[in-house]
Amino acid sequence: MTYLTATADTLLADGQKSADVTDWAGRIGWIVGLLLFITLVYWLMREGWKWRGTLQSGLPALPAVPEDPAEPSLTLSGRYHGSTTAGQWLDRIVAHGLGTRSRAELSLRPAGLTVERPGAPGFFVPTAALR
Repeated sequence: MTYLTATADTLLADGQKSADVTDWAGRIGWIVGLLLFITLVYWLMREGWKWRGTLQSGLPALPAVPEDPAEPSLTLSGRYHGSTTAGQWLDRIVAHGLGTRSRAELSLRPAGLTVERPGAPGFFVPTAALR
């Protein structure tokens, strides 16, 4: 009997070998740890957003939407993404609901621009403030 035949016979006699058993405790521990980390990150982002709103609470209230019977000269629908401070395009304003992204209906009237948003407070920009 040659070595090759003996090796083949040995392999056939052993049969199939099963894979190693997975360490379920370690795997579940890593998954729980990852989920806790993701939850912590989202909680910190939410707290930062609320803190930004607290810091900007001193901003004046938005002008109320006037009951203007005039027909709008231009009406558009679009998406409102946010407002920033002048000269700092990364500094988003969160106070008074301005940080909420939503659909928007824009109406330009002689008195100014009306922004109506479902799910968020609408606001008005007087004509003098438009550039």
